[in-house]
Amino acid sequence: MGKDGLYEWVWGIKDEVMEADTAPYNIIEFEGGLYAVTVSVDGDGESHNKVRAKMDKWLETTNFVEDTSRLKAGHMIYVDDEIKAGLGYNQMNLYLPIKLKI
Repeated sequence: MGKDGLYEWVWGIKDEVMEADTAPYNIIEFEGGLYAVTVSVDGDGESHNKVRAKMDKWLETTNFVEDTSRLKAGHMIYVDDEIKAGLGYNQMNLYLPIKLKI
């Protein structure tokens, strides 16, 4: 979870987009960094929890740890009705910020 217990919702925008175009959302400069990325079923907390548990298990086998100084993020992979019709659900990328173990 993010600093406030929630995932951070971020949308990529083109450089020419202004705050008036994104209201009520603010434009931020994304700080980037290393992320472990997984896919789950959008809107399904059980799916998110299972995927997150697998990600935590994976981290145990690597030289990385969660970077709690940055927020987790989610991104809907497809917002196309055709994809949802084919799969029966929307997919969500879950981004976990990571850093090298010290």
